[in-house]
Amino acid sequence: MNPIRKFRSSSLFITVAGESLGHVTINRTVLLSAFLYTFAVAHVLVGIAFYFQDTSRFYSYLTEDGYIEYFTSFFLLATSLYCFYKAPRIDGKWAKAFFYVAAAVFFFGFGEEISWGQRLLGFEVPEDLEKINPQSEFNLHNIHLNGVNLNKLIFGKILYLGVFVYFLALPALYRHRQWFRQLVDKTRLPLPTPLQALLYTFLFISLLLINDGKKWELQEFVLVSFIFYAFLMPYNRNPSPPV
Repeated sequence: MNPIRKFRSSSLFITVAGESLGHVTINRTVLLSAFLYTFAVAHVLVGIAFYFQDTSRFYSYLTEDGYIEYFTSFFLLATSLYCFYKAPRIDGKWAKAFFYVAAAVFFFGFGEEISWGQRLLGFEVPEDLEKINPQSEFNLHNIHLNGVNLNKLIFGKILYLGVFVYFLALPALYRHRQWFRQLVDKTRLPLPTPLQALLYTFLFISLLLINDGKKWELQEFVLVSFIFYAFLMPYNRNPSPPV
């Protein structure tokens, strides 16, 4: 066989994301999603392994201002910046309003997660706030009012109820209810793909194997990472897909 022809035939198997390879196409979105999903799953598996094999590493893994908490903060900030970038570039006043509000909400979550830079900048918590914040942190989600823990009530039960509505109920409504599809298309609310919903639910349930309150640090990491994935690579990237 001609060496040059052989080289040309072999070169057909060398490509980059998005370029055609014979009858096979490698899609950039597929590669990105595979990397991001693997990233989240791997961190959950590591956390579960540490819990059952080495609790000291488990606590180090999930320590305050540690590795997982910083990644949680990163995903909140990344989602906020993405929404802020998207808002002026999207058509429709309702869609623009949604993305600007979402940008503010996720930035607030980012600020709360790092206590608005309290430990990074080293400033003191105001005395009045310290009295109602058992952790002496400059944030709202750790406040106790009249014996009610806002973190457990608002950022726990209510938040996670909303999360499962978002990941499970809303995509189903979008696929099967015309009125809801029209509403979502108007606001351009990004909805999770079936794979994102499945993976998030699987990881949430997997973390229930950990009988320690620190597991919620990992739950937060999984939640904000998959919300970022849903905003970045939504099911309704093209409005109104076929039912």
